Amino acid sequence: MVSGDGRTLTVMAESGGCDGLPRLRASETSKTVFLTVRVVTRTGPDIACPADARIGPARATLHTVLGSRTVTDETTGRRLVVRRG
Repeated sequence: MVSGDGRTLTVMAESGGCDGLPRLRASETSKTVFLTVRVVTRTGPDIACPADARIGPARATLHTVLGSRTVTDETTGRRLVVRRG
């Protein structure tokens, strides 16, 4: 979803018990905004991870208004549908 001012993009991202909060990265060109969700997982011999999954918002602020640019999942290359909010 894009905010009313056209500069903040929000996606719902999944993370697990040992994961930190998902972070959304936006790379911009004049025609496309590429989005990547990054989740950092804590690991180690003394870390016990609960068996849970969370889904929550991850946000990125664009340098310029989204306007008519397309939004693409940078990992899969698929074009994303953007809801205006």
